[in-house]
Amino acid sequence: MMTENPPTQFAPAGKSTQETIERQKAVIHDYLGPLSSLYDAVVSEIILIVNQNRQIVFFNSLFPSLVDARDPQRLYGMRPGEAFACVNSCKTYGGCGTTEFCSKCGGVKTMLTALNNQSDIRECRILRHNHPEAIELLVRSTPLVIGEELFSIVAITDISHEKRRRALEQIFFHDVMNTAESINMFARILDSDPGGNEADYKKNLIAGISQLIEQLRSQKSLMDAENNELVIKSQRFDGYGLIREVADCLGNRFPEHRICLDGPDEAVTLKTDRELLRRVLENMLLNALEASTPDQAVTATCGIKGGYAEFRVHNEAHIPEENRLQVFQRSFSTKGPGRGLGTYSMKLLTERYLSGSIFLHTSPDHGTTFVVCCPL
Repeated sequence: MMTENPPTQFAPAGKSTQETIERQKAVIHDYLGPLSSLYDAVVSEIILIVNQNRQIVFFNSLFPSLVDARDPQRLYGMRPGEAFACVNSCKTYGGCGTTEFCSKCGGVKTMLTALNNQSDIRECRILRHNHPEAIELLVRSTPLVIGEELFSIVAITDISHEKRRRALEQIFFHDVMNTAESINMFARILDSDPGGNEADYKKNLIAGISQLIEQLRSQKSLMDAENNELVIKSQRFDGYGLIREVADCLGNRFPEHRICLDGPDEAVTLKTDRELLRRVLENMLLNALEASTPDQAVTATCGIKGGYAEFRVHNEAHIPEENRLQVFQRSFSTKGPGRGLGTYSMKLLTERYLSGSIFLHTSPDHGTTFVVCCPL
């Protein structure tokens, strides 16, 4: 029935043999009979049937096109995450469901629940190889007993467009409204108190307008990046000068916080899209400032390591394990509903458009450090 049981960090890793998969395919085919054609003609959802080892033994015709499968027959015996080319599905020998990241996957959890003879429905976000954006799914799993064997019917709805549109709208209106209210406040003060500190009011008003324009540009860049329409404009510049510029800008927005800059031992000159890298560094520093209290220092450093420009932003707050596993996924945020594109956009822009990499270190003792590496 099963191959050897490899180690796992979450769901059981053992898989059925090819002979078992072929037998179960035939069992499902005989059980469904003419109903199998209805899954293609009537049902608008992706329909899978997986065995007790979460391996696919049936799928309707919508599934191969969603996962870009040139040879649909190869999907039999795969686990859903492997068929979707989830970035975590190849990190362990056991594949889909067996990494620490899988413990946060709604798709795996629904299948495990159904294979425990209970129905379940959850949302699932998957980052895929060679795809710049995450795919977001609504997964509903229902137990199915045939003879003495337990299977799970897995119904999948792609809700990526809906989630993306909702997230972009909520974040856009949240940020723009806050900035517009700030501009309005300073404009009213300037109008009602002409004898006051007019120079400071004008300075804050101009800063607010600049921030509003920057937010509009940032949202457009993110939408263009997800639609593969972003145009790269490379130029040569000083990396430390860029991160100092970002720190100065955010220092004005967070005057009560302390930003410490650590200069490089040698000049960090790189050639890439300066504006995109600026957006990444701004999100890194903004994320650190929002996670810190005024008495906690935020440190930004820049240097050269292994032929790459390396940018680090450190804050003293620790990211809990549950959040660390999801931090780069779209729509995930610890700040509540309507947030969650900041860290996702950092990863999207860095890895898709700047040919770099981004990762983080976090611990209760040493806080959190985001690291971005870009080719010189």
